[in-house]
Amino acid sequence: NAQKEALQKLFASFMTCDPKISSEQLKLLLVRLQAEQSQLHPHPHDEPAWERKCARAVLRLAQQFPDDPGAMAPLFLNYLLIAPGESFFMAANEPHAYVAGEIIECMACSDNVVRAGLTPKFKDVDNLVNMLTYSMGGPSIDAGAYSAESTDVIRYTPPCPEFEVMILHIDPGHKLTYKNPKIPSVLIILEGSGHLDGKLCRPGRSYYWPADADDLEFTVDSSRRGPMKVAMAHKNRHLHRPTAVNRDDFGGASSHRVSVPASPMPYLGMNTPASNQNRRFARDFEGDHQANIPEL
Repeated sequence: NAQKEALQKLFASFMTCDPKISSEQLKLLLVRLQAEQSQLHPHPHDEPAWERKCARAVLRLAQQFPDDPGAMAPLFLNYLLIAPGESFFMAANEPHAYVAGEIIECMACSDNVVRAGLTPKFKDVDNLVNMLTYSMGGPSIDAGAYSAESTDVIRYTPPCPEFEVMILHIDPGHKLTYKNPKIPSVLIILEGSGHLDGKLCRPGRSYYWPADADDLEFTVDSSRRGPMKVAMAHKNRHLHRPTAVNRDDFGGASSHRVSVPASPMPYLGMNTPASNQNRRFARDFEGDHQANIPEL
């Protein structure tokens, strides 16, 4: 539609702008934003919250990546502060950038990343401008849902078949027996220490759980001060009950009544090969929790 075409033209103009012009405009923008953040800055209630957060994001990125026009990218995006336990689903060909903090990112198989800025690596501008969906609006924040098998397990289920994430929570002095889902799984110890089938496991360790292996038993000694948290990712077993849904993509239906497509690609109108399903615009930062996503 007209709005998406306008947004694409604006973004293309931004990405193809002469480096000298974009550098000059960035410096002028930084001077104005720094003045607004000083004593001349109005009372927080006198300006929109989005503008205030966007200005701080631009200043922060410009400090981290001097003279990189990509620091102005927040003007095109939403600025989100994600709390512990929250998540959101992002379909293929959507721009995003992690700014700070630590997160878990689970994505479908992909052999490429298309970058737009804030990186010394190659930026394929033409491909990037043509591949983005230019969808507008914010995401639905997903707090997950308790697993039917145990209240110590919270699942985060997107509306695509490739993956879902389970978070296991084992308190000190407790034991959790997790049945093999009969599909290959990957586990990462997020925090706390405990035992996995009698063997000590610590934060940062990862494990592969074959489909034909025995059930797993997690235990945490009662002397521990805090719980052990484990992230597990595998093929989506609850596609009929997603916890995360982009309402704009599904006609505004709530998650328990949507008709979920077989892949993220068809409902975006992009029948891209599977190897290209998750091309991303991303900053080369790892583990963050403040994210920029498409803006309304």
